Amino acid sequence: MVRLQVVLNPTEADVLAQWAASELRDPRDQIRFVLRQEFKRRGLLPADDRHSETGAKSEESRRELP
Repeated sequence: MVRLQVVLNPTEADVLAQWAASELRDPRDQIRFVLRQEFKRRGLLPADDRHSETGAKSEESRRELP
């Protein structure tokens, strides 16, 4: 696994935390999710990328929660 440090200003960090909470994710997971979605949109991920499939399943299961 590669580690990457992202520096956000306080406003960006607050928005990320709120967005992640609204989708029942940790902020780090929200960043990963958004990046995977963008990589997928641009066709940069292989078609059989398991992380992408897992993210999609997680998204569906999260929406089923009350």
